[in-house]
Amino acid sequence: MKRRSFTSSFGAALLAAPAFAPRAFAQGEDWPTHTVRIVCPFTPGGSQDNIARRLSAKLGEYLGQSFVIDNRTGASGSIAADNVAKAAPDGYSVLLGNIGSHALVPHLYAKPTYNAFTDFETVVWIGTQPNLLCCHPGFAHDTVPKLVAAAKAEPGKYQYGGSGIGTSPTLAMELFKQKTGADLTLVSYRGASASMADVVAGHLPLCVANIDSLMGQVSAGKLKPVASTGAQRSPVTPDTPTFAEAGYPDLVVTSWSLWAVPSGTPAKAKQKLKDATERALKEPDVIESMRQGGFEPGTMPLADVDAFIKAEYKRWGEVIRAAGIQ
Repeated sequence: MKRRSFTSSFGAALLAAPAFAPRAFAQGEDWPTHTVRIVCPFTPGGSQDNIARRLSAKLGEYLGQSFVIDNRTGASGSIAADNVAKAAPDGYSVLLGNIGSHALVPHLYAKPTYNAFTDFETVVWIGTQPNLLCCHPGFAHDTVPKLVAAAKAEPGKYQYGGSGIGTSPTLAMELFKQKTGADLTLVSYRGASASMADVVAGHLPLCVANIDSLMGQVSAGKLKPVASTGAQRSPVTPDTPTFAEAGYPDLVVTSWSLWAVPSGTPAKAKQKLKDATERALKEPDVIESMRQGGFEPGTMPLADVDAFIKAEYKRWGEVIRAAGIQ
């Protein structure tokens, strides 16, 4: 929305003030004055959706307006991202940006419908969550060294379930295959719940997903963790080694989250959203609930966030091209 330029007497300006009040609002002065839409690329009840809901409740409490979740799933996050990229830059459409929307989609699709670097502005970093590789409790090759040896000895024999090729967990496994030479076959599912159900039932030996998507079955003893993709062991699976501990430091992979808004969104609206989110991420109940799901809340200067996104974009572009994925 462009700001009008005009000249008038002081008295005329006062008379005109009510008519131009929405202009002041449009520049973020009074944001938010009505419901804010958080567009989430993930299904309700999933790990990232839970993060969005935890934070939106706090934002509503702090800022006095409703923050509602709008789940727009599919296409590695591009459907949600495209929706926000084309929304008015007024602060009322916020994307739960992630590795898919910002670092994977530009490489997975020949003609993406948005540009992650020019159509969005990052507002605030939210945090990271590792992926977890699990197996059926009866699977013999239940450590990284055993799995690598078995997958090399019998190429293509062992399958793993994952929620689509263009997601962080399955791309982490593509990177695993490239770094180790292990020949594993992906069986693609619509979500983590379906893939882990087939492992629990004994139809597949392995599955990979964001860590909190698998913790219910892990806690019940129906899945056995093999390794996580975090830089350190997760507090929710302290006995599970990381791939880095197994000798593969390049396999530190996380599903990360941030708030992003359409380019041109008023600075004051962005600042209010940033301040409220950072306040929420310091609340003990938010920290505890996020960590219970294996998600580590954190802060990062925006310049560092932008540099990190560019590095992730480069890294995953190389992995996707090497795997011939499109």
